[in-house]
Amino acid sequence: MSLPATPTRIQWMLESVWIASIAGALILWVSFGVRQSIGLFLLPVTTETGWDRTTFSIAAALMQLFWGCGQPFVVYLGERKFGFGKVIFASSLLYATSSWIMYGSPASSPGVFIFASALQGLAAGGNSFPIVLASVGRRIPAGSKYKSIVFGLVSSFGSFGQCCFLPMGRAMIGSLGWRWTFMTFGLMMAVMSPLSMFIQSVPPQKQDQDQATAPVDEEKRAAAKLEQEVAEFEKPKVVVNHEDMTLTQTLKFAFSSPTFILITLGFSVCGFHVAFLSTHLPAYLVDHDISSSLAAWVISVIGLGSVFGTISVGYICTRFRPKFVLTAIYLGRVFMLCIFYWVPTSLATVFSFSVIFGFLWLSTVPATTKFVGDMYGQKYLGTLTSITFVGHQIGAFCGAFVGGLVYDSMHNYSHMFYASIALACFASAANLLAPDEHPPQKPSK
Repeated sequence: MSLPATPTRIQWMLESVWIASIAGALILWVSFGVRQSIGLFLLPVTTETGWDRTTFSIAAALMQLFWGCGQPFVVYLGERKFGFGKVIFASSLLYATSSWIMYGSPASSPGVFIFASALQGLAAGGNSFPIVLASVGRRIPAGSKYKSIVFGLVSSFGSFGQCCFLPMGRAMIGSLGWRWTFMTFGLMMAVMSPLSMFIQSVPPQKQDQDQATAPVDEEKRAAAKLEQEVAEFEKPKVVVNHEDMTLTQTLKFAFSSPTFILITLGFSVCGFHVAFLSTHLPAYLVDHDISSSLAAWVISVIGLGSVFGTISVGYICTRFRPKFVLTAIYLGRVFMLCIFYWVPTSLATVFSFSVIFGFLWLSTVPATTKFVGDMYGQKYLGTLTSITFVGHQIGAFCGAFVGGLVYDSMHNYSHMFYASIALACFASAANLLAPDEHPPQKPSK
């Protein structure tokens, strides 16, 4: 017979990085899986209601926009007011409620559907990468080499959700219809919401004691002190302790840094690609004589490739600087988009693209999170990554909305692929040029 739970045991469960990682991974698995399935609903919804693709794209784009713009406020509530666990729990229930509204949206009133999509986006901010990774990251000591690996593992379950929910959603739409599928997805979000208790807010862990108290003999200590004095004499430099800074100081410091701006701009390109492809790629493939069931599997395979991509990039970031990793990811997207668009469409080319592009799909998340954490500390990592996520979702809004607008006006997606390739080049250059060392100045108070 198991012993009753004691306060010490309960406290250990709440502070355990492993339990928090498992809970966060499961929440991302469901939340990201149901959100990435939005493209499956484009043809069924427009066919039943008679709407054009622009109307559906507005709903999908507003979901992305509200998701991004609401993210900093949601993370602020988690970091400063109510704690991560309560915010995630409430957001999951709000998502379920919005799914019920979508279920009852009348065909004659697209406004109800669009309103429910915006509500879904607002709820999505409460169980997305910034808030989950910030909560998990607080349980890992500062400076630990395992932090980026954990970020990659937890983030990979968002991609795994995409892999699982796309074929599941396609089968459910075929058997239950798109309305009941929306409602079932919302119910799944509500069922997973109690896991939020395991990712409640905890104080950030300090640096590993082994690293902080490593024995150093007197000769090495004296040499290090002399080297530091010489460096300070040659180039006076104020060392910024991010963990002692207030939220206002941190935000001023980040927004005055070109690195933060370039990271955000590059991440917005990632959002453009993800939203455009997840919303319009199934319809694009159907337009090129690929069956709708196979089109769903294409997005699923992208998600499966992304599982390995996010895990691998989490490890790679322990070996290479995040700016170079992100540069390589966006360059890889340039080549894959060029090949996919200009090579004749077939099952072989489509699934080859899915596997390779999937590796680059969400692998930007652990690299971007690591980049921001290295530059601006862990104390307000959730707030800072949520701000970069605003840029991501503004790009996602453009990818989802402009994709439908371009198709309805030109009846093809050619210009969207041209834009995707050009933006990938821009994102690669932005991350390559982003300085990853602070300038010798003290942040304003």
